[in-house]
Amino acid sequence: FGIGLAAIGLTAVAEIQFGDYIFPAFDQLVNEAAKYRYRSGGQFHVGSLTIRATWGAVGHGAHYHSQSPEAYFAHTPGLKVVIPRDPVQAKGLLRASILDKNPVVFF
Repeated sequence: FGIGLAAIGLTAVAEIQFGDYIFPAFDQLVNEAAKYRYRSGGQFHVGSLTIRATWGAVGHGAHYHSQSPEAYFAHTPGLKVVIPRDPVQAKGLLRASILDKNPVVFF
């Protein structure tokens, strides 16, 4: 739903509980959200789309909760990837991600 909301001009922040769960959305993020502006010749965009997910080991989830999928998205033209290092930076980067006119994956 986030891509559609952003495409009609609304601010969309999609929450994914664990980074591992982002894979079912991978096709939509890489092939739709990331290419929306390019495919429309700059007429349309899905700016104000922020996908927020955790990443890395959580210590108790084994293979379903401990992956770090950020590299898949970091190599996708049209997507921005943000990984803050501390709570202060997280607040600023989350705000900047929401205001950005490009789709942002915030880990």
